[in-house]
Amino acid sequence: MKHVIVLLTTLGLLLPASPLLAMNAAQKKEFERIYAMSLEDLADRVEARLEQKYPDEDWEKYRFPSFVYTDDPIEISYKVAVKNPDLLGTANVTDKDRIIPCYCFCNRMGHDNLLYCFWQKGQIGGDFDSHASECNICVRQALLAFLWDDLGASHAEIISGMERKFERLIEMHERGEI
Repeated sequence: MKHVIVLLTTLGLLLPASPLLAMNAAQKKEFERIYAMSLEDLADRVEARLEQKYPDEDWEKYRFPSFVYTDDPIEISYKVAVKNPDLLGTANVTDKDRIIPCYCFCNRMGHDNLLYCFWQKGQIGGDFDSHASECNICVRQALLAFLWDDLGASHAEIISGMERKFERLIEMHERGEI
C-alpha cells in the first residue's frame, strides 16, 4: 500500500496536502500562537520584528498622514504596508492565489485586495488610504500576514489561516448579510 501512495503522490493523483503540512511542528505551533494573539499583542510583536529588521529606518520619510497615528496597531500596520506591500497585494489583482483578500469586504469601495486598504488604488508609494485606519480587520490581517510570512509560512498557508480566522465574516458575506 505504501508503494501505491508514493506512486499516486508522485503522479499527482492524490489531493494536495493541507497547506499547514508544509511547516514543521515548531512553525505550526508558532503559527497557531500568532493566530490566537490579541490585536495589541500582534502589534507589539510586529513592532519588535520591524525594529529588528529595519533598525535604522527613518519612518518619518514616509510622511504618514495623521490618521495613521490613531493608535499603535494602526501605525504598525501602515509600517508593514510600506515595507512589505507585495505581501498584502498587487494593484488590479483579485486572485487570492496571488494576493490577500480583505475580509471586511471593502471591494464595494473599489478595493481589489488588502493592499488597497493602505494605499489608494493599490498604488504603492502613492497616497495612503485611510480605510485601514478605521478597520480592525484590515489592521489585524496586515499584522497576521507579516508575522506568518516572517515565520516562513507560504502564501497558501497565510490564506488558509486568514480564511479560518475570518470564517464567520466570510459566511456572513456569502449569505449577503454584509
